[in-house]
Amino acid sequence: MKKLRQLTPADVMFIGGETSNVYQHTAGLVLLDSSHRPDFSFELYRQHIEDRLEKIPQFHWRLHEVPLGLDLPYWVEDENFSFEHHIRRIAVPSPGDDRALAEVVSYLYTNHLDRSRPLWEIWFIEGLAGGEFAVLQKMHHCMMDGEGASKLVEAMCDFEPDAPPRTIDPAIMNARSGEVPEHWRRALNTAIHLYGMPLRISREAIGAIRHSVSKRLRDGVKSGKKPVTPSTSFNADISGDRGFVYGSVSLEDIKVIKTHFGVTVNDVVLALVGSSLRDYLLQKGELPDESLRTSIAVSLRTDSDDEFSNHVTVTTVTLATDLADPARRLQAIAEESARAKDEAHHGGKGVMEFMQLLPPLLVNAMINMAPADQVAQMAGVNLIVSSVRGSEKPLYVAGARMTSMYPMSIISPGGGINVTCVSYAGNVDFGVTIEPAMVPEPWRIIDGLHKALKSYQALIRKGGKRGKEFPVARRRATPRTQGPARTSKSKKR
Repeated sequence: MKKLRQLTPADVMFIGGETSNVYQHTAGLVLLDSSHRPDFSFELYRQHIEDRLEKIPQFHWRLHEVPLGLDLPYWVEDENFSFEHHIRRIAVPSPGDDRALAEVVSYLYTNHLDRSRPLWEIWFIEGLAGGEFAVLQKMHHCMMDGEGASKLVEAMCDFEPDAPPRTIDPAIMNARSGEVPEHWRRALNTAIHLYGMPLRISREAIGAIRHSVSKRLRDGVKSGKKPVTPSTSFNADISGDRGFVYGSVSLEDIKVIKTHFGVTVNDVVLALVGSSLRDYLLQKGELPDESLRTSIAVSLRTDSDDEFSNHVTVTTVTLATDLADPARRLQAIAEESARAKDEAHHGGKGVMEFMQLLPPLLVNAMINMAPADQVAQMAGVNLIVSSVRGSEKPLYVAGARMTSMYPMSIISPGGGINVTCVSYAGNVDFGVTIEPAMVPEPWRIIDGLHKALKSYQALIRKGGKRGKEFPVARRRATPRTQGPARTSKSKKR
C-alpha cells in the first residue's frame, strides 16, 4: 500500500483559513551587507540558495488537496519542480530608503502562493540606498512555524563569510513526501475522519469542562471570569491590502529591563508593544477604557525538536494599555502571561484546539461567516504579538552579512495589526503587519517602541521598583487626566 503523508490537524487553520483577503503565508525581510563581498550578485545568491535548498526535501513538496476541503491535504513530490519558479528578483524605486523598501515588501506579500507548486518564494531585492541588497522569503504557514523558519534560516546560512556548507540534520535531509493517494483511499480516509469528528469534539469539550471546573476549584470562582476585550478601529473587516513597517531595538537593553524588574524577555516585548499602542491610540483619541488583549504563540517544541513543522498553540494575555504607569503595565503583563503560559503547557484548551478538529471546509466557512466587528470580543483578542528566538551570532548568506531580519505575519478579519519580532545578533527586530486603511501613519508604532524602551530605562535610572517589590497591578491604578477630544467609546488616561 502506498505511503501517505497528510497534514496534521495543527495545520487546518492555515489551510482552511485562507480566503481572498486572508493570506496564510508568513515572510521575512532580510537586510544584507555585501560591502566585504564585491562579487555579490543575484546570480551568486541564487546559486547559493539552490545548493542549500536542494538538500532539504520539504522545499520540493506541494499540496495534493481533497475535493471541497472535506479533509486535510497531503504532501506529495512536485514532479515539475524548478527553482526558477521560486527565486526571483525585483528593484526598489528611488530613493531606496526604509519606506520605499516597506512598500515593495507589502506589494510582494499581497499575492497568494500558488498551491499547485511548493509553497514558498524568495525575492532578491536590489536598488537600496548605498547599493545594498535585501531578500524577502515567503513561506506558507502550513510548512512551518516561526521557530521552524528560524531553523531554516540557519540551514541556509553560515556563521562565517566563506564557510563550507553546514551539515543538515539527517532526519530533515532524509524526509520523504508521500505518494499521491488513490481516489478510493482518499475517500475512505475522508469518511473515517468525518465519522469520528463528533466523538473527538465531544471528548475535547468534556476535557475542557473538566479542566475549567478543576481550575476554578483550585484557584477560586473568580478565575472563571472572562476578561473584557474592547473594540478598536482596527478590529474590523480587512481587505486584501497589507502594509508593513519595521525597526530594531537592542536585545541587551531589553535584558537589562528584564533583569531589573524580574520578568521575562517576552514580558518586556509585550510591554513595549502595549506602551506603543497606548500612545498611538491616545494620539488618535481612541484609547479604550479596557486594556487591549493579544494572542501570543506558545511553542510546544522540545530542545531536541529539529523539524520544520508547526508545534505551537496560542493563548491570550493583557497588554495593560489601561494603565498609565509603565512599571505597573509590565507587572500586569508578567503576572497574566505566566498564568496563561502555564495553562497552555498543562492542557488548557483554546479556540485553536477546537478548530483543529474541523475539516478545512468548515474552518473556511466559520471565518467567512464570523462578523468581523465582533471577532475581538468572541476570541478575546485585539491583535497578535509573537516573538521568536533567532541566532545570537551574525549569519552570512553567499558571503554577505545578514544585518537584520524583520518578520511579516498574518492578519485576519477582526484584527488589523500583527506584531512579530525575532531576536538576532544582539537586536530584537520588529515587523508590524497592518491593514493600511485601519492603521494610518504606522511608522508611529515603531517610534513608540523606541519611546517605550526609553521610558523603562528612565525608570531604572530612577531606581524603579523591581520583581516582587511591585504592588499587585490593578485596573484604573492612576487617575484620569484631561486630554483632547475623544471618541464616544474612548477615554484618555
